[in-house]
Amino acid sequence: MHNDKIEIVAMDFEGEFNLHQYGEKLCLIQIFDGKRFVIIDPFSISTEELKKTLESRDITKIFYDASSDKALVFKQYGIRINAVLDLMDFVQLLELQKKGLDSVLESILQLSVVKKKRFQMHNWTLRPVNEEALQYALGDVEHLFPLKDALMQKIIDADLYEDLLIKQITSESEITYSTIPGIKKKKSYKSLSKNHKKIFDGIYTIREKYARELNYPPNNVISNTDLIKLAQNMEDLNISVIHHKIPRKIRTELLHSLMEIKI
Repeated sequence: MHNDKIEIVAMDFEGEFNLHQYGEKLCLIQIFDGKRFVIIDPFSISTEELKKTLESRDITKIFYDASSDKALVFKQYGIRINAVLDLMDFVQLLELQKKGLDSVLESILQLSVVKKKRFQMHNWTLRPVNEEALQYALGDVEHLFPLKDALMQKIIDADLYEDLLIKQITSESEITYSTIPGIKKKKSYKSLSKNHKKIFDGIYTIREKYARELNYPPNNVISNTDLIKLAQNMEDLNISVIHHKIPRKIRTELLHSLMEIKI
């Protein structure tokens, strides 16, 4: 991109989020310059090369809702994505009722995007990447250029251009992500008593340790449902709450660790 003097591209990421293995990981970068599609495999290039592309202020990057993408690369690489034109800012200022990309493409460009559900939970860590999965991934950048133009015209017509500039400037270096695990945001956790939350935290810490060591999704070590149940009643603790695919020896070791939690 640098050598070709490209000044603006559409960009999107695919990642792993504790679904097929432990942790969060950038797995794919999709780029479209208006003429050509490019796939970057983050597994095959250095952090410095990623940094050069994502932190460059010479290349404007059109995203649709960049918040999670910014958070992902900052947590994993310490990279701040610069020169982002986030179309979600346009949508929020225009107060569109439905803000998902597919809904916005349909309402603004009259494009009906059909996505295969099986790729919504696809394992993007697998190599080589499935050809159909690649086509699915590229679909998220294919229409961002005309969508930008159409949304910009609506912003101008609504006399919101100055508001857009302010919003873009104030969010330029903004990176927001929660360090609170998703399960602790759920009603099932919030409704626990203070003592039960303490037990939950002990189980959660042990589960994280083994999930990290095994490179398993935490939910595939002890399910979130069982984790809540155990926090409420440790008398239900037995080896069956630990996923059966974990080697027996490790399941036994994990069980003994859980039994040491003070109630």
